[in-house]
Amino acid sequence: MLGSLTGCQLFSEKLTAEPGPVYPEAMPHGEVFDVQVFREVAELRFTNSTPIDFGPSTVWLNKRFSQPIAGIASGETVTMDLRLFVDQWGETFRAGGFYAQRDPSPVVLVELETGEAAEQILHGFVIVENIYN
Repeated sequence: MLGSLTGCQLFSEKLTAEPGPVYPEAMPHGEVFDVQVFREVAELRFTNSTPIDFGPSTVWLNKRFSQPIAGIASGETVTMDLRLFVDQWGETFRAGGFYAQRDPSPVVLVELETGEAAEQILHGFVIVENIYN
C-alpha cells in the first residue's frame, strides 16, 4: 500500500512574508560608493571598501525589495540571503536556486539607506557580478 502525499511539499520556497517598507522615492541620493556587489545565485555579497562605518541601515534592491541590517563596518564583508528581501506587499525577491519555484529576478540596482530620520540618504553600490544559477 502506498502512503499518502497529501500535505507534502517538495519545495519550500517562501513566496510571501510580512510586508516591508515602501521604497523612499523622495529620499535624497548621495554618492555611489565603490562597494562591489556580487550576486551568487541566492546570495548577495559585498565588502565595505570605504573608510566609513555605517550604523543600522537598509539595503534596497531594484527600488522595491528591502532588508534591514545592523550596520557595516569599514572593511567588513556582508553576505545576505536574497530570499529574505521583501517588498511593501510582502512578496519576497525571486532569488532562484536549485529548488526555486520561480524564475530568478536580476539584481540591477543596490542601494544603502543610511542615517537618522531627518538625515536619511540613499547611496548606490556597484554591481559586478549577477550569477543566477
